Amino acid sequence: MRITILPKSKSGRKSFILVIVSWILFVVGSVLPYKEGYSGLELISHNPLQVVITVLIFAAGIAAAIIGLKAVIRKKERSVLVFLVILIGVYYILSFCGVAVDVFFS
Repeated sequence: MRITILPKSKSGRKSFILVIVSWILFVVGSVLPYKEGYSGLELISHNPLQVVITVLIFAAGIAAAIIGLKAVIRKKERSVLVFLVILIGVYYILSFCGVAVDVFFS
C-alpha cells in the first residue's frame, strides 16, 4: 500500500474525525467563562462545564490515537494524517497525565 495523505480505511477516517472533534471541543471550551483562583479539587467543583469539556477533549484525542494505531496495525493504513493522529494522541496522553498530577497532587 502506498503512503497517502488522506486515510483510506474506515477506522483511519474515524480517528481523524475524532481529532477534529477534540479540536472543536477545545475551541468551545476556550470561549466559555472560567473562574480563576482555584486549584486542586476546588477547580472541579467551581468549573464543572470546563472540566467536562476538558475530559471530553482528552477522551476524543486518546480514542483517536487508539483507533488510529489499530488502523495502522490491522488495516495496514499508511496515511500521513493517521500517523499525525497517533502523535497527537500521544500528546493528549502525556497532557492528561500532567493535568491529573496538577489537579490531584497540587
